[in-house]
Amino acid sequence: MTKKIRMVATTVAAIAIASLALSGCSSSAGGEAGGKKTVAFVSTQAAGDDSGVDDLVAGLKKIKTADDVNTKYVESTDPSGYESSIRNVAQSGANVIAGAFPDITNALNGVAPDFPDTQFVHIFADPPQKKIANLTTVSFDVYKALYLSGYAAGTLTKSNTVGWIGGAGSPLLYANFHAYKAGAEAANPRVKVLSGIVGSFSDPSKARDIALGMISQGADLLQTDAGGSSVGIIQAAATANALVFTDASAAVAQQNPKTVVGLTYLRFGDALKEAVTRILKSGKSLGTYAASLDKDLVGVQIADSFLNGGSDRVADVKALQPKLDDLKKQIVDGSVKVAYDTDGI
Repeated sequence: MTKKIRMVATTVAAIAIASLALSGCSSSAGGEAGGKKTVAFVSTQAAGDDSGVDDLVAGLKKIKTADDVNTKYVESTDPSGYESSIRNVAQSGANVIAGAFPDITNALNGVAPDFPDTQFVHIFADPPQKKIANLTTVSFDVYKALYLSGYAAGTLTKSNTVGWIGGAGSPLLYANFHAYKAGAEAANPRVKVLSGIVGSFSDPSKARDIALGMISQGADLLQTDAGGSSVGIIQAAATANALVFTDASAAVAQQNPKTVVGLTYLRFGDALKEAVTRILKSGKSLGTYAASLDKDLVGVQIADSFLNGGSDRVADVKALQPKLDDLKKQIVDGSVKVAYDTDGI
């Protein structure tokens, strides 16, 4: 979904993309070339926009620091080519192949059984309905972070109307919305929570229109959960003096110091490194596990840029911070339960 927050790896991605362009979306290194194991990351989104993909590329770079590991980055942005890209990398002899986000689910699930000696990793995913022996799924308890940001929204709103905007309809995103709504209502029983789905993680123009529609309905605080589309939501909020909690990067927050109050972060790159390192060590799948609040792989962070940005709401936000810290502890120790509700919206 630091996320928390995202590290910029544009240079790494650019070099990797350039080399792949010369080799048909795959490097020439084999799985055990030079005695080294090969870890590949197949991305369905373009790198270079300071998003979660860049965080993942940075995580891949950390894996490469091991003496016995080669890495390769493959960018495959056409949905019709997802499966063939993964299959090509598997045929090249990669030991571990990772993908991320819900849109690559079918491709990973379809290819993995055909390569039982290769380990596959799906970052930000629910486990498949039928277990795949060589597939590790890493789910993020981001819905718990969204409960925290919902609580913040319910506390800070003056109009008693807030909004959540997701990139696409999926169980993971639906769970985020329901947790956000529950958090907002826990802080403010009078709050109205609006919801919207962009239909894409790379359509900031449409996201901006949805945000403006919510603002016209009285929303004075918005939550972005839309990846590359989130920039459009922030732009809309800035024009209307609304506030935002965002899944975008710290750099985006710094560019909008009076608008972006905080960041709901997912440490994609750290989760990728953790999973792959464990798989390389054990030689087998990890099954399923969650990147959680207690591991600090998900969470909410008030933006320093907002606190220093001259907003007239700084005092309110500073007063909110200890409440969020205490609520996080209660979620981690189980005294506050956050439901994982995947019902559609």
